[in-house]
Amino acid sequence: MAVKLIAVDMDGTFLNSEKEYNRERFSKLFTQMKEKNVRFVCASGNQFPQLKYYLEDYHDQMTFIAENGAYIIENGKELDSALISMDVVSHAIHTLREYGNVPFILCGKNGAYVHTDIPSDYYKMFQKYFRNLVQVTNFDNINDDIFKFATAFPEEEVPKVLDYLHGELNGDLIPVASGFGFVDLIQPGMHKGRGIRILQEKWGITKEESAAFGDSPNDIEMLTEVGHSFVMSNGHPDVKAVSKTEIGSNETESLLDTIEELLN
Repeated sequence: MAVKLIAVDMDGTFLNSEKEYNRERFSKLFTQMKEKNVRFVCASGNQFPQLKYYLEDYHDQMTFIAENGAYIIENGKELDSALISMDVVSHAIHTLREYGNVPFILCGKNGAYVHTDIPSDYYKMFQKYFRNLVQVTNFDNINDDIFKFATAFPEEEVPKVLDYLHGELNGDLIPVASGFGFVDLIQPGMHKGRGIRILQEKWGITKEESAAFGDSPNDIEMLTEVGHSFVMSNGHPDVKAVSKTEIGSNETESLLDTIEELLN
């Protein structure tokens, strides 16, 4: 059965460690996808402005599942969004501060917000992942719609952090590891798999006609919603356990190789 939908995670999957990809080759593949009426979906925990930056030449010709499924943009127009209530936002801020001096970001529709007291090394690191990073003195004064939280820890500390947050957030938000020490706090049921289901239903595409690529635990729901699931060799063991096929690492062009095979 021909594949009609191809979804890719970005960090650790589509992008190499330099946050790059073979642009010339992808351009040719994207042209083929359009000719064959194959939908290309960029599915990431990142904000839309960051994803748009990576795929600037095509952003109005493809679909984005941003913010781990909370924000969907099709051909440059908002298709779906799900916001966190301010009561839940306030409780999450309190919970993170109770854990310790945790640097965190409130991810909104118009920007990403950090406190002015954030350590400079974390601020510089966050700048690599968030295009519209804004420093504020009081989170209560943010005038934006909030999709999720993003935090960062030493990778070896992530399991401890996940246990703590699962216990303290009362299910209002779900902590999920998104790779490289990042932990996102997302709304229950708000994941990339939800975004894939919305698109499959809208476009009349079946699970068996869908393919996806990922590497981190926040890709698991997406990979289980497609008939052709691919995990990078650098992927997390939990992701490898749910994926049908393991391919090369994100430092190679194995993802583009596989897309080419799917198209042919």
